Amino acid sequence: MSTINVVPSSAPLGVEIQGVDLGANPGPASIQAIKDALHKYKVVVLRKQAITPDQQIAFSANFGTLEPHVLPQYLVPGYKDLVRVSNVLDDEGQPIGMIDAGRVWHSDGHFLAKPNMYSMLCALEVPHDDAGNPLGATQFANSANAYQRLGPAMRERLGKLRSINSLSGVYASLHRAGAAKQRAPLTEAQKREVEHPVIRTHPVTGEKCVYVSKAATLRILGLSEEESGALIDELSELIVRDDNVYTHRWAVGDVLIWDNCTTQHLAIGDYALPQRRLMHRTTVGGSATF
Repeated sequence: MSTINVVPSSAPLGVEIQGVDLGANPGPASIQAIKDALHKYKVVVLRKQAITPDQQIAFSANFGTLEPHVLPQYLVPGYKDLVRVSNVLDDEGQPIGMIDAGRVWHSDGHFLAKPNMYSMLCALEVPHDDAGNPLGATQFANSANAYQRLGPAMRERLGKLRSINSLSGVYASLHRAGAAKQRAPLTEAQKREVEHPVIRTHPVTGEKCVYVSKAATLRILGLSEEESGALIDELSELIVRDDNVYTHRWAVGDVLIWDNCTTQHLAIGDYALPQRRLMHRTTVGGSATF
């Protein structure tokens, strides 16, 4: 095994792992090193990777059972668990992938009874401005760090609360942000509401995090509409404070893995065709929250 270097970012989350070639079928020691870094730093970056869809799926499977995406129309042809995130259009002018994915702060699968545990993106095409600077950055916020910033009384109060979450809330947030205009309407099944604790415990590390977002969280049980909205806003703003965020500027060959329990992320939509963006995403299923 080649020497693995772990290089943390200067932010409260994010780490680059060097010395791992995902196309060479990394062994158990390398996989464990990546898992350990993922749980410690929440977001793992592996650069200059040249992997096929099958290799991405095989690598992702080391982290758990892959989960089909809730929007199957954007799957890579021939695959049931590999989805395109892209602004590229087909011959009929239709987007080949999720054209505006992640344009609001969110955690993948927050609207599911068993939220997605991990997500992975592989960058195949990255847009640039006229000066050659990469566009379409992704920002990540540390929701476990947000919990640590709470005082004892607030921790105790929030630890007793539960929230209602739905994909319909995510869509409403996207529409308010001027995104998701070309997506098909949600089915009744996709609009279902699920309950989660406001303070969630990581199933592997035991770490606690604030599990609320302006996108998915519709209301907090036991509070008035006004109190609920104010608390959702307060907690969301605590999570995404500038000093709690890692910003990733993409390059072709970048592979990112992140922990959906302890992070939220936001895709920056500062590009448009003919600036092309194409990424392949895999998602690992999770377990019931507690």
